[in-house]
Amino acid sequence: MELKQVNQENRNIEDSIVSASIFCANTWMTLIAPLVIGLFASKLFANQDFTPTETTLYSISIAIHIVFAIIIFYAGNRKSTTLAVEEALEDTRQYKMEIIPKAKAVYEVSKTQQSVTYLMTVELESLIDEVRSRPADYPFAQGLKDWEVGLNRILWHLVDNRTQLFGYKSDAFYNFALYMYDEESEDLFIKWRSHDNRLSTSNRRWKPGFGHVGLAYIQGEAKICQDITTSSELSDSAAIESDKKNYRSFISIPVKDSYNVFGGNKPLGVLVFTSNHVNQFSWERDKVFTLTVAKILSMYIERHLISLMEVSK
Repeated sequence: MELKQVNQENRNIEDSIVSASIFCANTWMTLIAPLVIGLFASKLFANQDFTPTETTLYSISIAIHIVFAIIIFYAGNRKSTTLAVEEALEDTRQYKMEIIPKAKAVYEVSKTQQSVTYLMTVELESLIDEVRSRPADYPFAQGLKDWEVGLNRILWHLVDNRTQLFGYKSDAFYNFALYMYDEESEDLFIKWRSHDNRLSTSNRRWKPGFGHVGLAYIQGEAKICQDITTSSELSDSAAIESDKKNYRSFISIPVKDSYNVFGGNKPLGVLVFTSNHVNQFSWERDKVFTLTVAKILSMYIERHLISLMEVSK
């Protein structure tokens, strides 16, 4: 038998006992006690002696009156154990239905984040070793191709684990992109991209300060938006109808120039995650992970750019 059912039966029994006790106490107090008190008073004021039987009956009546008075007092101030059990059952239900599943989901995401971070770090170490082992006359054009291949090797772990990492559902359109800054055109262009095959893309460029990509770049800080159509900061970005449908929520992370390859004043680019669903991303869940990914990219890009600069000299 379940605890909830047992507790309900106990509560019914408890309520029946309390109700019966209160009924008896009220009956005594309102009907019988006034009659007994009246008989006692008439006998007392008539200056008649009480017989032993009457004395015993009146003593019992006083005792009964005191007992019923105590019952009424405690009935009004009682703390039911069944109510406490109900509260405990509700807490248990909340733990089972809400807290434990949420904690389990957080644990699974955290475990996946650690695994992906580790795999990306291993790829980074392997790629840096490959760069260091290149001969001095390594072709510049081949170096550029290797750079693109390396980006894909690092970032593909995000694509493979997107469901576990960000909770993409079957009807959600994922879109991951790395934007790099072009000094000549002063635009942010897409250097690497992976997206849902149901998503039609234009590979548009962004000026610094425009759109979530440009804002993350010019401000040098991560941006998250749960719904671009309700964002006052990004209202201009949602002017295109297709953006409202395909890029509803996003995270944009600037990839910092930590080693001052280009002076360190501006980011190297912006890493972007988008979805056509609202509330796809969570700052609490995703901030540290996405910042770590951006740092790994920063290390790889800067090391590779330094290598390409040395080759071009």
